[in-house]
Amino acid sequence: MRRSILFFPFCAALLTSGLLWTTLFAFKQEDLDKLANTKQCAFCDLRKAELPEANLSGARLSGAILSGANLSRANLSGANLRNAMLSQTQLSGTILSGADLSRANLQGIQAASADFSGAKLIGADLVRANLANANLSDADLSRADLSGADLRQANLKGTNLSEARWTDGVKCLEGSSGECDKEVPKAPGQF
Repeated sequence: MRRSILFFPFCAALLTSGLLWTTLFAFKQEDLDKLANTKQCAFCDLRKAELPEANLSGARLSGAILSGANLSRANLSGANLRNAMLSQTQLSGTILSGADLSRANLQGIQAASADFSGAKLIGADLVRANLANANLSDADLSRADLSGADLRQANLKGTNLSEARWTDGVKCLEGSSGECDKEVPKAPGQF
């Protein structure tokens, strides 16, 4: 009998904490409504929001939390996503041409075949990002961190990679464009 008395409060606590966990880590409906009505939602909480194929061109989302959201095939061209949190976000096939993603957290994003042409990704965190077949032509990735990122068949034509951290963790030289120019280690005794 004593075990069952302790068991039920334990189960209730687990259920309550699970509900609390879900509430703490899901988008706020009022923020989603604000975005839909105005395309302006700086510092909004849009975690795990389902926005596939949404037309958010020119949206102002600086500092917004979009971690775990589904933005696949959405149009975010020209959007302001400076300092936004987009870790683990689904961006496959998304249009981000001309968008400002400077200092954005893009860790682990799924952005295969996404269009980042002409986008600003200055100082962006792209650790373990899937950018296979992505169009990064003429994008500014200076000082971005691409450690462990998948760049297979990505278009890097004209991409500014100055001082970016490359997929292998090595820093690209200043002035790197289209490819990561790395300092060649000198053999012992060479000057």
